[in-house]
Amino acid sequence: MQFISRLDALTDWKVAGLGSRIGGNQRENFSTELVKLSSTRGEVTDYNSIFSLVRKAVKSTLNKERVGLGLALADLPSQLGAFWEVGGNYIVMNRNLLDALKFAHRPIDEINSFVFVILLHEYLHSLGVLDEYNARALTAKICATLFEEGHPAYEIGTKDPWQVYPFLTQVPSGRGENLRIIGNFDSDSVSYIM
Repeated sequence: MQFISRLDALTDWKVAGLGSRIGGNQRENFSTELVKLSSTRGEVTDYNSIFSLVRKAVKSTLNKERVGLGLALADLPSQLGAFWEVGGNYIVMNRNLLDALKFAHRPIDEINSFVFVILLHEYLHSLGVLDEYNARALTAKICATLFEEGHPAYEIGTKDPWQVYPFLTQVPSGRGENLRIIGNFDSDSVSYIM
């Protein structure tokens, strides 16, 4: 299933002029910022910084935002990248998929791009894009707008991630166990000391 073919089918969200809102410099900035996260953090995934970039991407393309989300990692079914419960404050991401990407020795910029796309998709759900079809299409449109073809975030965001990484279909499925809360997540939205 390719999401790029779904771009014209969006109904609830006005994204026709999405590309015109983003200039060439902004596109380069998103690519550069995601690469910079990969080079400055080494082998560590900085979920907070990636999510800050997700929020910035949505704000610059859709002019929408929300604050107060948390992130948890858990062992989830292999066909599920993450989920956000309607009305909830947590995105729960599939730790098994991240571990599989690391075990396959995928470069950190690909892992960070995978995290970016998964968080973007779930963040769109939290903004009210509840229909899965529309969330996938909007994720593809934003990734195609912000990143050039060939960039890992473009490839993962405009295609099915399991098509980009077929070995993820073989990852052992979990049932939601081993939940781990990620600290210091969405810290940009906190203006007070906790």
